[in-house]
Parts: sequence; structure tokens; C-alpha cells
Amino acid sequence: MVNEAKVGDITFKVWLGAFCPDAILEGSKDFEANVLVCPFQAMREVDLQEEIVGRGSNIKRLAEFSKKIDSSIFCGIRTKILDVRHISVAVCNKGRLVDIADRASNPFDDELGTGNKIKVFASKKGKIGLLVDADCLIENNWIKTAPYSDVILCINRGNSDFARKEVRHYSNTYNIPYLYVDEVGLEWNR
Repeated sequence: MVNEAKVGDITFKVWLGAFCPDAILEGSKDFEANVLVCPFQAMREVDLQEEIVGRGSNIKRLAEFSKKIDSSIFCGIRTKILDVRHISVAVCNKGRLVDIADRASNPFDDELGTGNKIKVFASKKGKIGLLVDADCLIENNWIKTAPYSDVILCINRGNSDFARKEVRHYSNTYNIPYLYVDEVGLEWNR
């Protein structure tokens, strides 16, 4: 099923199942959204080396689907490159991969790698600050992102009431609308 959330001026559609373009379109007659969001269970782990050399098709499918629906796609993925695993979000628009944003913080000190930047993306209707997984729990990430964003998008692994509470708190503190998506649901304000 496709859920819809209007956050600021941006209309998001959120798909909570495995990535299946036909099912997404079936679940949302007259697909109209600025952004489609898919959480981490949407895809298996993506081997970026395989994708780069053309033996993988996961990223290509996301990119092609972004063109078909004329919307940006933010899809939570577990990635691997050179035996280093990351928690990431693939961002596609107009039939191409725009970026792969890695989680920039590792407060739990797990075995997963981290990126080095929090990112903000422009959409048709506004700027989206992206916080990947545990990045949404760290106040400094909100301080860096909120001034440059119209909306904060948090895509979190698992299901965490604590994360939802922290996102609500930081959204209120920095007066910025948010969409929080995890593997079981979504929450937003404004």
C-alpha cells in the first residue's frame, strides 16, 4: 500500500513493501507525488561494484522508475563495496542515480561504515535534508541541515519509538517539518 504525506509544499508517497514498480503503481492510482520514499526493507543488499560494472540492476531499476513516475525516489538500501557495508539511501531522479547518501554517524559503533556528509537535495517543490538511519538522533546533524532545508526526511532502519520521539523533538526545536519513515510506518508534521 502507498501512503501519502504532504510535508511543507512537498507531496511524498511512501511504499512500505519490497520495491516492486507495478505494485507501487497499482497501490496508488493516478500516481502524483514529488517524492517516492522506500524504507530499508524495499531491497536486498546492493553490491555497488556489481552495479558499477553493469552486473547488478537494482539501482538501474530505481532510476528507470523515477523517470516513469516523474518523481524523485529516496530508497533506503544496505550497500556493500570492497567488503565494507553501509546503511545508505539511493536518490534517483529523471531516470538517473543522483547520489548514494551513506549514514554519516555511527553512535552504536556497529560494524557498518559511515559516509562523511549530511546531504540536502533539491526537489520540484523544495529542499529536502536527508538524515539516514541514526543520523536523525544526533542534534548536530539537525543544526547543520535545518537552515538549508524546507523539510527533513529521516529514513531509519528497524522500528524505534525512541527515534520517532527524537525526530519530533528536533523538528520542534529547529522549527522544520519532517517525514520520518522506518520499516513499519511513517510519521510527519506540517
